[in-house]
Amino acid sequence: MKYHFRKLKLADAYRFSRWGKHEDVRYYQYNFPFETEREYFEWYVMKQRLIRRKVYGLFDERENPVGFITLKNIRWFKRMAELGIGIDPNYLGEGLGRQLITSFLDYVFKHFPIDIMTLRVASFNTRAQRCYRACGFRTVVKKTEPFEEQSFREEIIRQFPDQFVLNDDVLYADFFLMKIERNYFYANNPHLVSS
Repeated sequence: MKYHFRKLKLADAYRFSRWGKHEDVRYYQYNFPFETEREYFEWYVMKQRLIRRKVYGLFDERENPVGFITLKNIRWFKRMAELGIGIDPNYLGEGLGRQLITSFLDYVFKHFPIDIMTLRVASFNTRAQRCYRACGFRTVVKKTEPFEEQSFREEIIRQFPDQFVLNDDVLYADFFLMKIERNYFYANNPHLVSS
């Protein structure tokens, strides 16, 4: 099947209701628990509202969303941005992450004045780390930071006490900060032409 990415539109937000559900509590924040059009609308508005953020979707031939990718924390003067990615659990392990990231990096580096792309990945998320390394990202530093999903912290710490710390009722995890530079990306993807 062929996939393409494009800027996310409001009509796309409602199609995320077809996504699978993560069973692992550490990934619940990637589920779409919304039941009403209003909730999907609010999610879409939240994703689009910041001037330093751009959200794109990865779609199959029938225009069903199978992933989304966010260009966020854009620092125009430093020519840097941060990447965020989510893949429908039904498609995990099929190489979509690598396809989406490679295509998106090529797009960003050709259309925006961005020279460095960064991302954060939880240390327990080894599948994502393998994907990012295969795309050319390199680890810069390991940091302990608050975990995104605080709603299920008691269940997370109960199931994974070796991967998390609960301090002052805030759940913390280790994250790797990774980055890739434009020149390194194109040197490792000679089939793409840098402009």
